[in-house]
Amino acid sequence: MRLWASVLLAGLASDAAAATTTVLSRAAPNNNSTLDECPGYKASNVQTTDSGLTAELSLAGAACNVYGDDLKDLILQVTYETDNRLHVKIQDAGNQVYQVPESVFARSAATSAASASHLHFAHTASPFSFTVSRRDTGEVLFDTSAAALVFETQYLRLRTALPADPYLYGLGEHSDPFRLNTTAYIRTLWNQDSFGIPNGANLYGAHPFYLEQRDKGAHGVLLLNSNGMDIMIDQDDAGKQYLEYNTLGGVLDFYFFAGPGPVDVARQYGALAGTPAMQPYWGLGYHNCRYGYQDAFEVAEVVQNYSAAGIPLETMWTDIDYMDRRRVFSLDPQRFSLDKMRALVSHLHERDQHYVVMVDPAVAYQDYPPLHRGIEQNAFLLRANGSAWIGVVWPGVTVFPDWFAETVDGYWTSEFKLFFDKDAGLDIDALWIDMNEPSNFPCNFPCDDPYAAAKGYPPPAPAVREPPRTLPG
Repeated sequence: MRLWASVLLAGLASDAAAATTTVLSRAAPNNNSTLDECPGYKASNVQTTDSGLTAELSLAGAACNVYGDDLKDLILQVTYETDNRLHVKIQDAGNQVYQVPESVFARSAATSAASASHLHFAHTASPFSFTVSRRDTGEVLFDTSAAALVFETQYLRLRTALPADPYLYGLGEHSDPFRLNTTAYIRTLWNQDSFGIPNGANLYGAHPFYLEQRDKGAHGVLLLNSNGMDIMIDQDDAGKQYLEYNTLGGVLDFYFFAGPGPVDVARQYGALAGTPAMQPYWGLGYHNCRYGYQDAFEVAEVVQNYSAAGIPLETMWTDIDYMDRRRVFSLDPQRFSLDKMRALVSHLHERDQHYVVMVDPAVAYQDYPPLHRGIEQNAFLLRANGSAWIGVVWPGVTVFPDWFAETVDGYWTSEFKLFFDKDAGLDIDALWIDMNEPSNFPCNFPCDDPYAAAKGYPPPAPAVREPPRTLPG
């Protein structure tokens, strides 16, 4: 299952204040009033096929240019991909605006006859709007006539009408109620390291998908857009319910799923986006994990205590305590030495138990081999002047892998193979991939003085000790 990367720069939205950051101010009536004056678009040159249609959209009046410039010419593409899935895409005519790459989210080439679809697309030419409805009942599921389409260089807006008191779910990742609030509610998709899982905040992942349950069935809507966005759910001055997308860029790339049941919607979404990886059978057993183990002896004692208590421990986990000064791809030589760790893991494996450790993507900007190899392979994020983009994470000053660099996959894979070599390294069964969302603390973007911000990192190491007692085995 794909997890959207709404933000690709380390350090964004990393403090408590940023936890409530929204793309649009909650108190911005002047801008909203200006947006309401935007002319929208008009459709022309509509070409219909058995499996959909295309059209040209042109700005219907004077540009409002609220957040950048209004794009004058757009393209509409509508494709009935399966009997239960409809694809509606609005993009710039010049095909220059960023879209989620196919290497990240594979597109389907499937088509289906419009007449066989459970969904029906209809549009109004001027001002342009469209509806998606159920073919058999005519029930309207999505209706963009609620407000004019805005498509600018730094901002997109599209609003759909909703029934009163709708039952909406999704738009993760968040800690809000399972059924989303429907008045004065803003769901921000802007990934951040959300320690403590703050309420009402944008969290680690972005899933711009929602499911709506109605009396006559459920349906789903995906907006394939990885830009930061606010999705607003509220009522207008007339009391009409709506859901409104406000994004910082990209295109309006929608997929509609017909259901009609919530399980059907989930399966149809999974058929497009991919399903979660099948978990190993041992992943369903009892696991133990926490932050703050003093050394390998304490981890071994925990394992032994489960056996002594007759509790079947399937898997033992270790947080970043095992690292040398919190540096990824390293072992603390005094507290979690390689010989002790290999003995611990062998003890677990001999008893058909398993072991998992954490890995952080920030690489310490310090004199050790993983940094040197990354620099040699040009695998890290760089500033505009070509220097390393330095931030602050657990080990202190750090650099970050550039996941768009041609060499980064080879570098990262090689580090895993070296450190977790089952014959000479740490022989684990699975990895805890932590902080794959932007995390840079306590040095908020643009982090101009990381060395000053790194005071206190890494945290002081616990005392070194000999084995506190003999453990069986």
